[in-house]
Amino acid sequence: MSAIPASERERLLVKCWMTHDARWYNAVAREFGMQAANRLNQAAVRGAAKVEAQRVGRALGIAPPKDAAGCLAAQQAMIGLLGPELLDYDAVVEDRDTCRVHVKRCFAHENVEKAGIAAQYDCGIFARIEGWLEGMGFEPEVDPPLKGCLKAQGKDCVHTVRLRAG
Repeated sequence: MSAIPASERERLLVKCWMTHDARWYNAVAREFGMQAANRLNQAAVRGAAKVEAQRVGRALGIAPPKDAAGCLAAQQAMIGLLGPELLDYDAVVEDRDTCRVHVKRCFAHENVEKAGIAAQYDCGIFARIEGWLEGMGFEPEVDPPLKGCLKAQGKDCVHTVRLRAG
C-alpha cells in the first residue's frame, strides 16, 4: 500500500465505500422492495453520520458548533473527507439557526438515474446531513422533508435546514 500515494488511497477508499453503498441498497431493494430500501438506507446513513460527525470533529479538534455557520463549516470538513467531488453545492447561512443548501450536482441522483430508480428513490444525502447535525447535538428540521428526490422530480434540490438544540 505504501506504493500508492495517500490521495489515491483516499480516492480508492471512497470508491469502495460507494460501491458497497450502491450494492447494499440494490440488494435490499430487490429482496424487500424500494420502500424498505429507502427506509433502511436513511436509517443506516443517519446513524453512521452521527458517529462520523463525532469522529471527524475529534480528529480535527473542532469544538461542537453552536450555530448554523459552525455547522456548515463542520459539514464542509466532512464532505472534504468523504469525497468533495461527489457533490457540487452552495450553502448560505440565513440566520443563527437556519441555513439553505442548494445541491447543483449530486452523485446519488446521477446513480439512481443510471439505475432507472430515481422516481422511487428517497434522498439519502440529506439524511446524512441530518445525522451529522444530530451527532453535533442538534435536532435538525429539513424542509422539504426527505421524501423522494427533488432532482428526479425536475425540481431544484434546495433545502432549508433549521437547527434546534438537542
